[in-house]
Amino acid sequence: MWHADETSSKIDPFRDFHGEEASAAFDAQGGARQPYAPIVEVIRDCSKSDLCQRQKRLNHAVEELGLQFSDVTSSRSSANPWRLDLFPLSLNAAEWQRIASGVVQRALAFNAYAQDLYSEQQILRERVIPHDLALRDPAFLRPLSGIEVPYGEYSQFGAFDLVDAGEGDWRVVENHMGAPFGLSHVLQNRRILSQVFPELYERVGVAPVAGFSTYLLEMLRAQSSRANPHILLLTSGQPGQAYFEEAFIARHMGISIAQPGDLLVRESRVFLKTIRGLEPVDVIYRRVESSALDPIAVPNANAFGLPGLINAWRQGNIAIVNAPGAGVSDNRALLRYSDRIVGQYRNESPILRSVETFHLSDIDQRDYVQEHADQLVLKPMQDHDMLWQLCGGRPGKSAASLLHIAKQHPEYFVAQAIPEPAKIPQYRDGEFTARGGYLRVYYILGKEPIVLPGGMVQQKVIGHRTRRLTIATDGLKDVWVPDSMVQDTAPKRQPAKTGERFSISSRVAESLYWAGRYLERAENTSRQFHTLERLRWDQMAHAEQRTYWPLLQAVATATGQSEVTKRKRPPRDTLPFSRSLLLDGNKGASVRACIRSARNSLDRVREVISPECREVLEDISLYLNVEGKRKLNRARLTELCAHIVSELARFNGTAERTMPHDDTWQFFRIGIFFERAVGVLAVLKVAMPRLVEAYHEVDEESADLTALLRLLGSLDAYRREFRSRAYVDRICSLILQSKHVPSSVNFCLRNLDYAISTLSYNGERALGSDLSEQIRSLLQVLAIFPLAQSPMDEVDWLDAGEIQPKSMHHTAEFVGEAFEGLAKQVEALHGRLEDIFFSHQDVFAREPTLFAME
Repeated sequence: MWHADETSSKIDPFRDFHGEEASAAFDAQGGARQPYAPIVEVIRDCSKSDLCQRQKRLNHAVEELGLQFSDVTSSRSSANPWRLDLFPLSLNAAEWQRIASGVVQRALAFNAYAQDLYSEQQILRERVIPHDLALRDPAFLRPLSGIEVPYGEYSQFGAFDLVDAGEGDWRVVENHMGAPFGLSHVLQNRRILSQVFPELYERVGVAPVAGFSTYLLEMLRAQSSRANPHILLLTSGQPGQAYFEEAFIARHMGISIAQPGDLLVRESRVFLKTIRGLEPVDVIYRRVESSALDPIAVPNANAFGLPGLINAWRQGNIAIVNAPGAGVSDNRALLRYSDRIVGQYRNESPILRSVETFHLSDIDQRDYVQEHADQLVLKPMQDHDMLWQLCGGRPGKSAASLLHIAKQHPEYFVAQAIPEPAKIPQYRDGEFTARGGYLRVYYILGKEPIVLPGGMVQQKVIGHRTRRLTIATDGLKDVWVPDSMVQDTAPKRQPAKTGERFSISSRVAESLYWAGRYLERAENTSRQFHTLERLRWDQMAHAEQRTYWPLLQAVATATGQSEVTKRKRPPRDTLPFSRSLLLDGNKGASVRACIRSARNSLDRVREVISPECREVLEDISLYLNVEGKRKLNRARLTELCAHIVSELARFNGTAERTMPHDDTWQFFRIGIFFERAVGVLAVLKVAMPRLVEAYHEVDEESADLTALLRLLGSLDAYRREFRSRAYVDRICSLILQSKHVPSSVNFCLRNLDYAISTLSYNGERALGSDLSEQIRSLLQVLAIFPLAQSPMDEVDWLDAGEIQPKSMHHTAEFVGEAFEGLAKQVEALHGRLEDIFFSHQDVFAREPTLFAME
């Protein structure tokens, strides 16, 4: 046993475990048990400061990835944090073999129960379990009875929560066979801990977990006879505890996420509404309750599902995993009879027994629960929306609220006598303390069932006796299984055909489009205010302020502050206005609001956004949240603008480097270039009329015109192009017609046209070809725009600086009308984009493209 001598500077981090009663990791004498010995040895070699630093790195990695639990009734601001602990749970070979065998046995038995309940109900005829326990279950949906499920596998992917009652006596606390949660946490926990503390994994052969998502994908592919089936993950689209989970799994499996509104049923087939019309779907991996799938088959006033989905499933035209109705196996009241269920369907003794469970509908059991309430955990029999509808609403956060509902509706509640979990070390606040935990183990059924070699440990919450283990947690742990216990049981399939791809949904395309617009708007505003603030408004004379006032008004108008445009005189100090437009989250066009809107748009499509992009956006959001609470002076505000411009450039660079340049990338770019063109014209249509009106030919250098070029990020480009002082017509020529200047309208429209042209494939007619024609017509309008007509081709370039500006021949009213008309033509492109790709008010709504099916 490790000890510190008098000369040692190290203190045993597990000294508090010496002499205590035996735990999962240490015996009664304080010695590390066999599976934990290498872990304890590595940790003892670390100093206290090293361990603290590693835990900080774990926490930082979690924050960067935006990982969190979210209660389905909570806001994101009150979300439970995701805490990952340094010390893993380690299982020896014999212990894991028993757990894995018990998980497969139980999964097969409860699958058979679900099949029986929806068909002959033999278990009820033989009175193996009480009738009301099964038939009163809110998850039991009678309209689904009689539907044949292939191989009787209702729950092909599920999980069980286990508790170690001591000495490796693992008991089942809950079944999760309807829509299991937490696989992403398992994979991320392993990845993060192995990066932060690689020494732990160097001395132990730990079974890998990363391949489990591949097995899950292969299982989904096997549900269809097609070589390359179209697989979707179906989600409700509402924020909840699966917020991060679904995007992570979809990204790892390379499948799309769909909401019920993204789909429709036609002729008993399910189709996804995509940017190319309707595309057939073969397999749905559902992450919503069965009762919320189809409002026709299962009427539910609080559910918005897909009408006709169950009928398509009944006819075998769509595979749904897990099968609708699988949630009956999650009934916690069944745990009291789990030994009977295993015996009924497997004719075997249970390998894993359930914790003692009481159903409150039974008078005798209810009396026992009342007498021992302080020793039991109260739970609803199902975590199901229908249950709370039957009970008149969800409980509040207090234990008394749940207890009150349980007294009113005892038939829907159970109580469990959960053993005190075996203690394992938890690192918190610089020291290790003994804390119990619950193990969640995952399985995949098929010809050769697979059990995830490991799982997830949720630390016990002290004093917590009234809420689900799936939500309440005081920390997570990685789970280790010896790699010698793992065999490659992945199903063997032929490789998918190459050259096939599926279109993105219209909702995904629209979210990316708006994310691009919001981020570009935030960058424009930050950069333009940075330019204006560097002019030092507070040190200008009044006459000089009047010179630059049109530029500030133009920026304000471009960001939706129309009241500033109406002011005839400039304010004495623009700092309050600048601070508001940068950091006021209540102003829709402020930088902070734009970043928040972009983040919300990308949150809805996290499966197509790279983790690196997500990290950058989280950094920007956290930065703005901190700065928004400070009272900023002008110098600090200037630094803030520069920082945001730099960070948004980092985001765009990261996106370009890490995101596939497919349809998702093109719609993000479409949003960027459209917003840039609109933003430039919004500035010009306000600034140009006033600059023309105030323009004096005798000026040696027009400071306001030079500032306008800085504002549009084009001063250097102007100098390289014209090598002269600023003239109105040459500025218009550069900003409207240049093919090479990123801020020019011509440049933006050409990039829009290119992005749209990439949306066709297989030699088919380009999508939005009429939109491309509209863009080309706009390019012709730019080519003959009156203010940009300069006789440059008629003279030598070296003498160009002496030419009189043609803008002198136009009135301010004419200039304003010209830019207003041009801006409206460009803005009209948004309507066409929406009709063709998002709302499908164009030809795809009348003549949907149904791709040929194999």
